Amino acid sequence: MEQGIINYDLYQKSPQIVLGFHGCEKNVAIKVLNSGVDHLKSSLNDYDWLGSGVYFWLNDPRRAYEWAVTQKKTNPFVLGAIIDLGACLNFTERNSIELLKKSYLDLQSILDAAGKSIRILTNSRDDDGGFKLVRKLDCAVINNIHKMIEDEGGTSFDTVYGCFQEGTAAYPEAGIREKTHIQICVRNLDCIKGYFLPRIHI
Repeated sequence: MEQGIINYDLYQKSPQIVLGFHGCEKNVAIKVLNSGVDHLKSSLNDYDWLGSGVYFWLNDPRRAYEWAVTQKKTNPFVLGAIIDLGACLNFTERNSIELLKKSYLDLQSILDAAGKSIRILTNSRDDDGGFKLVRKLDCAVINNIHKMIEDEGGTSFDTVYGCFQEGTAAYPEAGIREKTHIQICVRNLDCIKGYFLPRIHI
């Protein structure tokens, strides 16, 4: 029996509820937690790794806290969130990467038509392991995916999911980096089903 063409789009709606952790100022976390209405603010930086949205570390409150400390928060704090991935642009899956490549070519043609080079987006700052910490190109290409879909009258993705091999090698010749992690960028705030305080050691 021949298989035929698989409907890849069908599998981008993820039946997954996950736990994400966000590092921020304590007063911000407490306000969101106590409100029942307020949300964490979306990040709109032009260098965000997964485009615009609210960022969480998947299953990793420690990394969320470390990030809050490195950002020199006055009172670093971690807020947990229950997240429905919904329609997920998942960059560990082939179809999403094909969309990424298509978006890159589209963005390149837009910039060419405006007399600009896509290389204006490639400036970066690297960490000790050569990992790019400033990702203007990735941010622009991912945001362009959502624009392409919306321009065609479609409904864009609720969340974006990416795995990053960050930092130096965990040991000599290791294939795993010390700061390897998964980030989730939530674009549709309805996918955040609730916030919670992580449990602490007693």
